[in-house]
Amino acid sequence: MRLRPSRLLAALARSVRRAALRAVITGLIFVACLLATLSYLGLPLPDAHDLLERFESVSQLSRALS
Repeated sequence: MRLRPSRLLAALARSVRRAALRAVITGLIFVACLLATLSYLGLPLPDAHDLLERFESVSQLSRALS
């Protein structure tokens, strides 16, 4: 059976989107489990504001160095 190129491209796009969605979901589950484990062990967890400030400072540093 011979498929048209447009169908092949659509199938490829679907599989890429499906793989990306699986990767995002897997990453979220991994982060949730990691945070739960760290919290269970009693380690201090940074709040979202601290993490955002660190990310902004890293991006500012990369802009300054480029």
